Amino acid sequence: MDRYEPFVVARESGEWPASLRLVELGSNTEAVDAFIEGRLDAVGLTLDESLRLAWQGNDHTVVAVLSDSRGGDAVLGRADHARVADLAGQTVLVEDTAVGQLMLGAALEDAGLPLSAVRARRVQATRLPIGWAAGEAAGVVAYSPLIERLEADGAKVLFSTRDHPGLVLDVLVVRPGLSPDDPAVRALFIAWDAGKRRLDTLDEPLADVLARGLGMPAADYRAAMSKVALIPSAEGRAMLAGSAPPVLASIERIERLLGNDPPGEARRPRLDPGASR
Repeated sequence: MDRYEPFVVARESGEWPASLRLVELGSNTEAVDAFIEGRLDAVGLTLDESLRLAWQGNDHTVVAVLSDSRGGDAVLGRADHARVADLAGQTVLVEDTAVGQLMLGAALEDAGLPLSAVRARRVQATRLPIGWAAGEAAGVVAYSPLIERLEADGAKVLFSTRDHPGLVLDVLVVRPGLSPDDPAVRALFIAWDAGKRRLDTLDEPLADVLARGLGMPAADYRAAMSKVALIPSAEGRAMLAGSAPPVLASIERIERLLGNDPPGEARRPRLDPGASR
């Protein structure tokens, strides 16, 4: 499920600004690469991906928090694993992204275990369901709609963002030279809010169209969308404001779990909510 769906909905409903081009890529890894290479002026990323960009020396600005995963990311185990601690000493499949490592680290920390307690096997996203079906691991870090597919096959959710708001946030990032007060960026905020309003009152015809675009049944699409909190642009920008912005707690937790050394503002992206929200 695409967590940046409001942008797609705005385009499908004729509310996308004609001056901007919406680029859909197959994965966040592709989006990160395109942004680094200068092929994108703005991109939706998870907050941990933005932090990794900063750690690698890639200059950029976070201009809004777009969404908060509320069950859309999870660590699952086989039916005979009742808790995360039961994965100790076992193999866990993890998508080769910062989000996968973040989720696994958070789940193990919650269980009082170090990351070394499990054998994390990094694979591409397409390999997660294949490896799971082949019995290659006792646990898997997954996201909707894969979570629902694995549950249908008997997997059990052991840890998820439903009980950990703020752990997996999606943010809007822009290249150096752009700000939230730039007309193009303001147009993105307007498109996001228009698409969000449509999704807030999602009707069957639109759900069918959007689900087909993602290759899933409409019921699965609705289930996946119920596990992400879409944030209005004004609220998402306010989360970046002030000397101790609300998003700071999420940043500090990600730094601890992913091991930003040394931590601190020098290795963080700029946070800019703009002059008017």
